[in-house]
Amino acid sequence: MSNKNYTRRQFLHTSTVFMVGTTAMLTGCGGGGSSAGTPVTPPVNPPVNPPVNPPVAGPLKVAKQAKSLVFIMLDGGNDSFNMLVPRTAADYAQYQATRGALSIDKSKLHNLNDVSNQQGKQFGLHPALPKTQKLFNDKKLSFIANVGPMVERVTKAEYRANSKPLPLGLMSHSDQFKHWQTSRPSERLNSGWFGSIADVVQPNKANDDISMNISLAGSNIMQNGVKSREYAITKSGSVGLSVKDNANPALKDLNDVLLKGFNDMLESTSGSSFDKTYVNGVKYSQAQFEKFEEATKTITVDWKGGDSELAQQLEMVAKTIKARAALGMAGQQQTFFVRYIGWDHHSELLKTHNKMLGIVDDALSGFQQALDDLGVADEVVTFTGSDFGRSLTSNGNGTDHGWGGNTLVMGNAVKGGEVFGQYPALNLGDANELDVGGGVLIPTTSTDEVYAELAMWFGAEKATLPKLFPNLGNFYNVTSSDKPLGFIKS
Repeated sequence: MSNKNYTRRQFLHTSTVFMVGTTAMLTGCGGGGSSAGTPVTPPVNPPVNPPVNPPVAGPLKVAKQAKSLVFIMLDGGNDSFNMLVPRTAADYAQYQATRGALSIDKSKLHNLNDVSNQQGKQFGLHPALPKTQKLFNDKKLSFIANVGPMVERVTKAEYRANSKPLPLGLMSHSDQFKHWQTSRPSERLNSGWFGSIADVVQPNKANDDISMNISLAGSNIMQNGVKSREYAITKSGSVGLSVKDNANPALKDLNDVLLKGFNDMLESTSGSSFDKTYVNGVKYSQAQFEKFEEATKTITVDWKGGDSELAQQLEMVAKTIKARAALGMAGQQQTFFVRYIGWDHHSELLKTHNKMLGIVDDALSGFQQALDDLGVADEVVTFTGSDFGRSLTSNGNGTDHGWGGNTLVMGNAVKGGEVFGQYPALNLGDANELDVGGGVLIPTTSTDEVYAELAMWFGAEKATLPKLFPNLGNFYNVTSSDKPLGFIKS
C-alpha cells in the first residue's frame, strides 16, 4: 500500500487491508535472507577464543550527532572481483587466467585514478559503472577490498586444520546475511548493531516518535535492538490511512458509518488482551504515519538516479534525511536499511551482473547528487554489503558462494579515491595463501573493522566499541590512535 490520501469511499475498500498490513509490519524482526543457492558447509567450528582486547566495562556510549548511515544490502552475493578489477599488467593477466570466460576485457574497464595504498596496483571498474568511476575519481567514493565477517584472523592452514573459529554457516545465504548485519559471526542473532546504537540514542522513545532506524525493506536484523526496532516505509513514503471529506455524496452516509466504526475500534476498551494489542498497534502505526507524512510532504528532490526500485528507495532516503528536524530528530542520528535482491548469479553472470551494476551505478550517483542538492551531503555515509564474495572460478556460466569480497563506502566524509584493506592476489591453489579451494578467498579485512570506523564517525565512543563488536579486539586495538582502516577523513 503506497502513501496516498484516501476518500471515505476508498477507505471502505482498503481499511481491512491496511489493518492486516499494519499488524504484519509491527511484528518483530525475523531472520531474512535469500534462499537461492546451496550452502557450503565449512569445517565444524572449534570453541571461540576470547578477543585479544576483551570488552571494556561499562555501557556503550554514543554522542548524539546530526549524521546518517545508509546501508545497501546487495542480497545474494555480489561477484565483486568483476566489479573492482586489477589492471596492472601482471595482475590483470592473473585475473584473466583465473576468471577465464567470465573475465572483463581490459579495454572495457573504466580506469580509476592511481591509489596510494595498494603497492602500485592500478584498478578499473566494470563497464556498467561509469558514474561510480567519476565518484571515485572525484574522491567521493572508495572501495574496501576482500572484506567479510570473521571471528578472528585465519590462515589457509588453520582453516584446513579446523584450528581457528570460523563464522557459523560460512557460505550459506541465511547465516552470512545475518552476519553482515550483526558482525557477530560466532552467534546467530536476531538483533544488529544499528539496533544496539538506537537502544542508546533513543532509550525512552515515545510511541508516536519516529525511530532513528528507518527501513526501506521491512523488518530486518541490523536495525533491531533490545528495545528499538525499525520504522518501515516504502519507496513512496510512510504506510497509513489519510481520510478526506470529498466522497461521492450518494455514499456519504454509508462511509460515515464505516468511518465511525473504525474510530470506535481505535477507542475500544475491550478487556481482551489480544484486542488491546491489535488496536494499540494500529494506533501506533497511524500516529507515526501522520507524523512522517506531514514532515516529508513538502520536500522535493531533483532526482537523476533512474527509476529502478533501488533508485526510488534512495530518493525517499534523501527526502527523509532532509526531514530530520521535522521528524523530531534535529541534531540526532538516523540509519537506513536498503535491500537490492538478486545477486546470486550461479548462471548468466555476465549479462545479469551488467544490468544490476548499471542500476547501482545510476542510483549511487543520483543519491549523492540529491544529498548535495539538499545540503546534507556532509552528514551522510553510504556503504554496501553482500552475503559473501563469490568464487573466482566459473561453474560454467556463473560463480558459486565464496567468502571475501569487495565493497564500497561513499560520502563527503569518506577519504575518496582509495582502495582500503588488502586487495588479494587472484591466482589459485597452493600459490595463493588465501585460496581455500575453488577460488574461495579468506578475507583480509573483517566487517568489524569497517563497522567500527563507521560507528566512530557516527558518534560511538571508541573505548566502548567492543560492546557493539565483541570480536573487534582480534583485528583492532581500541587504544590505538589510528582508525581501523582510515577511510573516514576525520
